[in-house]
Amino acid sequence: MTALKTREKTGYALGDFACCLIWQSISVYLLYYCTNIAGVDTASAVRIISISKILDGLSDIVMGFIIDRTKSRFGKVRPYLLTMGAPLSISAILLFSVPAGFSLHAKLIWIFVCYNLVTTVFYTALNVPYCSMHYFLTDDSKERSRLSIIRLIFAFSAQVLINGIMLYLVRALGGSTEAPAGWSRAMIVIGALAFALTQVTFWTTRERISTQSTQKVPLKASIKTVFLNPYLVLLLAVNFLAFFPTAITGSVSAYYAQYILGNVDSVAIITNAVTASQVLALIFIAPWLLNRFPTKKIYLFGALLSALSYGLSILFPRSLTGIVILNILKGIGYGTTGPMLTSMIADAIDWSEWKWNINSAGFGNAMSQCLIKFGIGFATALLGVLLNAGGFNPEAAVQTAGAESALIASYSYIPAVFYVLTFLIMLFYRLDKIYPRIAAELKARREKAASAESSSK
Repeated sequence: MTALKTREKTGYALGDFACCLIWQSISVYLLYYCTNIAGVDTASAVRIISISKILDGLSDIVMGFIIDRTKSRFGKVRPYLLTMGAPLSISAILLFSVPAGFSLHAKLIWIFVCYNLVTTVFYTALNVPYCSMHYFLTDDSKERSRLSIIRLIFAFSAQVLINGIMLYLVRALGGSTEAPAGWSRAMIVIGALAFALTQVTFWTTRERISTQSTQKVPLKASIKTVFLNPYLVLLLAVNFLAFFPTAITGSVSAYYAQYILGNVDSVAIITNAVTASQVLALIFIAPWLLNRFPTKKIYLFGALLSALSYGLSILFPRSLTGIVILNILKGIGYGTTGPMLTSMIADAIDWSEWKWNINSAGFGNAMSQCLIKFGIGFATALLGVLLNAGGFNPEAAVQTAGAESALIASYSYIPAVFYVLTFLIMLFYRLDKIYPRIAAELKARREKAASAESSSK
């Protein structure tokens, strides 16, 4: 089993901090920017995001195949951290720089092209390899869980940072939140930081597991390792559904703060209540639970807590204090489900290698990322349907009763339903009972293969 030093764990985690600087900026503020700053109607903006997420998910699958066929002196996944950080940051800056003089049609084209450059092309080319990296750094299941925990601590810290400073940064650099130049300049700062951190991750990590394998995995075999793996199929279904709540509430948060809570600046308070408690849960609660319970039970606890926290929001939707308290509980739920799910997916990929002697970690993790993005795409489309049905109008100072109901539903009981579904699906997960034997046999097999390869040189 491979234990990692703190320096390497920290360097690895900074990669997710970098990714989340871009991801959170887009998730929370892009829809608001498009409608309230760039002047694009809500339906068109939602349509662009939803369609693009499908393309984004498909590109993840392509990237998974590329990873499994990559061989370089830096390994299978690290080269993409070195090369994709700069174009990702530049495209994110362009996304928040829609030319004011463009016609509505031209603005929509600009947003569509830039959004897909960010997500479908460059974010995929960087983040899918990054999300596969923990598999190549160590073969220890507990160590992978610890990596997932520290990675998510940094990811959620980036979310807290973006939630807290974005509007203030826009004001400081542009004069007000309504100034388009402020948004562009804010993204220049964020993009430069994200690029720098991806380079730190590249130079502080080292791949150890199967990095120089000469194995060529056929397309049919890669597909088999995913869709004939009952544990991975189950976990991918959970992964797909688990991102509906965060995608819906993330996109609607700024609207909810402005029209239900009465102050758009409270978006920082309600979103940071979630992310700050996530970080604390990852630091204190998740490690404590991991030392005492199997990952499945920890996930079930977090999913149930999240579902209850969302559902109870319907009782006092206009109370900032009440929403903050429940969002703290949501954050604890997120902080206990996220790292467990990531670790279980890696374990399920190991099951495929144990069963068929096929290492397709790139494709397996790519399918996980693909379904996350499909989930976000469908969730965004669902949000658009809800807001449209309620008669939501971003240009109105006061929303109709129907629009307010749609905003409240999107922030409370609708997300709760999806967490209930993930809880029910996870009840059927059984791999945790046999994984220790699988891990031991895989370790022996890999050591034998490495020894044979070394002897042949």
